[in-house]
Amino acid sequence: MTPLLTHLPHDSTVIPPEALPDFLISADELRHELLRLTDWHTAAMYAEGAAADDVLRAEVSRLVVDVERFPEDRDEPCAAVGLGATYVRTCEGRPLRALSPERRAELLARYYWPHHRRLEAAAESRLARFGRCVILDAHSFPTGVLPTQVDFSAPPEIGLGTEGRHTPPALRALAEGFFRSRGFVVGFDVPFRGAMVPTRYYHQDFRVESLMVEVRRDLYMDESTGARHGGFTRVQAVLADFRSELARYAVT
Repeated sequence: MTPLLTHLPHDSTVIPPEALPDFLISADELRHELLRLTDWHTAAMYAEGAAADDVLRAEVSRLVVDVERFPEDRDEPCAAVGLGATYVRTCEGRPLRALSPERRAELLARYYWPHHRRLEAAAESRLARFGRCVILDAHSFPTGVLPTQVDFSAPPEIGLGTEGRHTPPALRALAEGFFRSRGFVVGFDVPFRGAMVPTRYYHQDFRVESLMVEVRRDLYMDESTGARHGGFTRVQAVLADFRSELARYAVT
């Protein structure tokens, strides 16, 4: 175990059979939503070669539960477009699911809260051992606009999401300098903002640091099929170097 934890919330494509009856759309439409919303190949890009206990992945697709949203819709801005912790709208705003309060609570209990307990335990063990936990919140984003974006201008190639004092200036500077030095166009909190912090430590314990990294998908994959293209190898190598830089930062 190291003080660096790589968090992969959106790379899973798993929709358990028990969750399929909740959906109101056809199988083809569901595949389209998966293609659009999954952070394809991020486990391989960000975490290949990392020790298993330094990586935390969501077990199910974000179409089942989105572990990066606040659990209560009243606290989650994305719930305004039907994309809170339990999605009820498609990317185009059409009905996706009709969830009763009881069914919603069941989904959160089965998939959301166990993930957050694992996340809190991972942070707790790092704080106990190293006095510090640095989270690399690993994402990608499509070139097409999503309704949850906070910025709709021309997107950068690398988006860096920050979370107040949990993303200190030294961490911001390290990430910006790293990606710019390798020729990428970098933006902060565009097209998305924020970075994952375990609930127990959120705005409470700033020994937990977090940075979201979003890679624009056309840099490494064919967005119409989900298949990797020739750019994948370069992006994967850059992110492996970045993880090494973060690991050095985490132990200083």
